Amino acid sequence: MDTARGPRSPLDRLRTPRRVRNLSFAALAGLWIIVPSGTLVRLTDSGLGCPDWPLCDGGVVPEASSHQLIEYGNRLLSAVVMGLCVLAWLVIRRLPGRTTALTVPSAVAAGATVGQVPLGGVTVLSGLHPIAVSSHFLLSMVALAAGAILAVNTTRHAAGRTQRWDMRRGGLALAAALAGAATIVTGVLVTAAGPHAGDPGAIDRLGNVNDAAYVHVRAAAVFAVLAVILTAWLVREGAPRETRALALATLPLLVIQIGIGEYQFRNGLPWEVVQFHVSFAALIWGAIAATAWSVVRPAADAAATARAAQAAEPDPARAGAPS
Repeated sequence: MDTARGPRSPLDRLRTPRRVRNLSFAALAGLWIIVPSGTLVRLTDSGLGCPDWPLCDGGVVPEASSHQLIEYGNRLLSAVVMGLCVLAWLVIRRLPGRTTALTVPSAVAAGATVGQVPLGGVTVLSGLHPIAVSSHFLLSMVALAAGAILAVNTTRHAAGRTQRWDMRRGGLALAAALAGAATIVTGVLVTAAGPHAGDPGAIDRLGNVNDAAYVHVRAAAVFAVLAVILTAWLVREGAPRETRALALATLPLLVIQIGIGEYQFRNGLPWEVVQFHVSFAALIWGAIAATAWSVVRPAADAAATARAAQAAEPDPARAGAPS
């Protein structure tokens, strides 16, 4: 034990670049898993399985009904995901060599998951008002984007790679990310107007589902076109491998997503298909957020980073020479 520094906390064991990277990926996985978990609550009409909050019918352990188990299970899973995100933030706050590229997205992910707790209570106590339900989902998308960016940055940090801003080349990537965000928001509007309110007693809906779908389809088309153009440009320009891999992974997901969306709308929005649609939407959103970040803030070549670090070190021979 280093007595000069005092006893080490349990978090100090996690404060290595490799372990922080692994922790960020665990948090990212949780941030994605919570999306289909929350969607399952709504699609199975389990949103008011526990009509009170934060307990379930006044107790800690819910009764063995499917609706209560689904909703309360989602609450418990949310607590685990929140714990992972808060843990990542606490570890990174005192990580040697940390930068804002690590501290900011970790703080956003942690703050968004903590914010889901009172927002979840508002959602239940409001009787699943569509504005509350929509806000609950959109905050998950904020946390997911932050988690995806954090995973990119911790991977670079573990590899000892530096980052720089490149807004000159990032315009197309930002446009694609904004189109992706618009697709998410308009999809939420379809949900808020559609038949899956989360509970048979929740009858408040926003707008007309056909009108909302009309806007959503066109937003999705713009996003798909921009994603294809962005990917082609990254391949043509010889972008770093990690950036090209992220962009290329988005395209097959988009093709599948378009097929799922077309099928679900033409077949009366069956809840099982909607579940896949929302799950794929979260995957695509995380991928495009990470891609846009990688373009706007590219990592320096590993060899160039090593040369820069070596150049920054003092020359022992010159250090001892008289001035």
